Amino acid sequence: MKTIKIIPLLVIFLLSISGVAQDESGEMKTLFSNSSGSKISHGGYGSFSIGYSQIDGKDAIQLGGRAAWIANHKFAIGLAGYGFFNSVQKSYSDIEDPSNYFITGGYGGLFFEPILMPNKPVHVSFPIILGVGGVTAVQSQNWSSSSSYNKNVDYYDADAFLVLEPGVDIEFNIVKFFRVALGASYRFTNGVDLRYKYLDNDYNEQIIRVDKNALDSFTFNIGFKFGWF
Repeated sequence: MKTIKIIPLLVIFLLSISGVAQDESGEMKTLFSNSSGSKISHGGYGSFSIGYSQIDGKDAIQLGGRAAWIANHKFAIGLAGYGFFNSVQKSYSDIEDPSNYFITGGYGGLFFEPILMPNKPVHVSFPIILGVGGVTAVQSQNWSSSSSYNKNVDYYDADAFLVLEPGVDIEFNIVKFFRVALGASYRFTNGVDLRYKYLDNDYNEQIIRVDKNALDSFTFNIGFKFGWF
């Protein structure tokens, strides 16, 4: 199922590189050469973003940032990092139930971003992230000493994972040094191994195994880029 989903995304990515590498005249260009054949044009940007995702079937918030070098306005390469948590909506009953848990973590690594028609006021780019991350399953609340669940304090499980996240951004050139990007991406991981443990009302130990594919999901975000494009 994952293979079926990733094939069209990779096709789009390859087509975008093809569009960057060849101009309208049909003359072959490379990513790191400009139209005059002279020196490479250098640029760079830093950005931060906020996004919405589904993690373990629950609403999640994702915050992140990128730092990139841009070659000839057309291709960016750099580092990206993101943090997430799915403890967005909690009622009193959720907090008081020791079987409820939330997932939090982060990931980061290299990213590559072909950019189509960067000088147009509105254009598209195709960022793809390759990296590693860590995730934990923790209690919705660390119970106080007066709670009947005080034996659960600070229990958590953690795991590491690999991630591949291709996406597409629609970018708006606001001014020369500032762009706003609306994006969507899909996060593929090699799976996580998390077991959340808690004590029930009778102080019997219970274990919930988190879905292996809990992190695999779409993310929709808005990003703010500052730099020399």
